[in-house]
Amino acid sequence: MKDFNFMSDFTFDLIVASGEHSADMLYATHLNLPDAFVYIGCGDKKIAVVSDLEYDRAKANAPAGLTVRNQNEFGSVRSFPELICQLQAAYNVKEFRIPFDFPAGLAVQLRKKNINCLVCEKSFFPQRSCKHDYEIEFIRQAMRVNETAMQKAFDAIASCSIASDNSLQLDGELFTSEKLRSIIDSTLAAHDAVGAGTIAAGGVQSSMPHNRGEGALYAHTPIVIDIFPRMNATGYFGDLTRTVVKGQAPEIVKKAFEAVKIVRDECKDMIHAGVAGSVPYDHALQRLTGLGFPTGSDENGFYGFFHGLGHGVGLEIHEAPRLSRQITHKLQAGEVVTVEPGVYYPQWGGIRLEDIVVVRSNDCECLTNIDTFLEIE
Repeated sequence: MKDFNFMSDFTFDLIVASGEHSADMLYATHLNLPDAFVYIGCGDKKIAVVSDLEYDRAKANAPAGLTVRNQNEFGSVRSFPELICQLQAAYNVKEFRIPFDFPAGLAVQLRKKNINCLVCEKSFFPQRSCKHDYEIEFIRQAMRVNETAMQKAFDAIASCSIASDNSLQLDGELFTSEKLRSIIDSTLAAHDAVGAGTIAAGGVQSSMPHNRGEGALYAHTPIVIDIFPRMNATGYFGDLTRTVVKGQAPEIVKKAFEAVKIVRDECKDMIHAGVAGSVPYDHALQRLTGLGFPTGSDENGFYGFFHGLGHGVGLEIHEAPRLSRQITHKLQAGEVVTVEPGVYYPQWGGIRLEDIVVVRSNDCECLTNIDTFLEIE
């Protein structure tokens, strides 16, 4: 395999995927179609070939500069390899540049037909990391929906009573992580967004950053709520984490919450164009240690702040750039990143607070509006 970051007159980009499942396809075509189709592009020449089923919709939604063609224009082709062979001949293509996650079986079939495919081992569209104004607006819209779902979660927890064993009860029934997720995800669905992997983890489960949570939720213990919906209309994501306690938080939880909140806000103040991704991360790690929350590992696993500070958000929930250790990439204006420090200890649970910011020339713009607080009465 060879990595190519350029296109000659005879090298065309080739993507075979659906717009719903491929960020690169959606970025290239703006066609959020559920079934796989073919895109080829070289310079100003960009072509999408779709089925009869999607042709009219694709034509209506295609952006300027994208030619939409019906697969039937190429005769009775029955497979993607046959179609790509015809496209190669029709557009005098010498070779195709394909993304690293291109379907392996299809690549093998193309090579059997003597079609040369050059695998791009880095980002297929590195320009995706710097967002256009319309993309930032799409993420902003996703955040408003996200915050609506988060507020519904807060309201549900506030409506809970506390049983004698400290379990939360809602409308006379045990209130669980599953019930809290269903409230969040149904709210997202009502706003034409999909919540996949929503986290609602309480107690010691909150000490595992990606534990989705299961079973009963309890008072006086942290509940980490992490919501990252994809908007159906645009394909763009939002990302938001808050940690709350129903009732009274123990002193260690209060201390951890204040430390994470301080560090999140300090790191947001550090973000601007030209800052390397490692700089705010290093600050977060050192500052949390100084505030009494060291990072390390023992026989029980990792503890403290043992994940990155943030990641890019756009057509994927995790994309470039990163805020983490040894990241030399310098942030650029227009990049959108999360800032989400956290501390986790299996003895009592975890705290994570996450906002989204847009990198600007001299500072950053926060896209998150919802308040940050710990206790819910």
